[in-house]
Amino acid sequence: MSTEKARLIDAVLAGVGRTAELGMRMNQLAAGRLGINASDMQVLQLLQHQPRTAGELARLTGLTTASITGLVDRLERAALVRRERDATDRRRVLVHLAQDRARADIAPIFGPLLGAWRREIADYTIAELELVADFLTRIDRGFATELDT
Repeated sequence: MSTEKARLIDAVLAGVGRTAELGMRMNQLAAGRLGINASDMQVLQLLQHQPRTAGELARLTGLTTASITGLVDRLERAALVRRERDATDRRRVLVHLAQDRARADIAPIFGPLLGAWRREIADYTIAELELVADFLTRIDRGFATELDT
């Protein structure tokens, strides 16, 4: 491998690390604005794409099921989540993100950042966007392997 290629790989990996750090800082800022803690924010993010059981949330966060129960209770009292029985398996209870609160209170926090990102990449060609999307998929695969998901 050429010295230049090795340098660029190191630069990309350093950038991924900085992005992860900035993401954590953004989550802290959002949690503070919402009046919740970082673990609460992590659970809200895990619920943004699909509802999950308390057991899944415990596994994904590394918290105990007792801690997750208290956390979900707190978020439910704040009207940020709701519990619902699974329509296909009534024994399971799913935790859903409260979409109305997410739109009203969470989206305004992250909206400006997403808008800035969108503006930053708007000039990329389709081929460049495909490359970026492929890169992010590969990063996700690395995480999945290490996190055993």
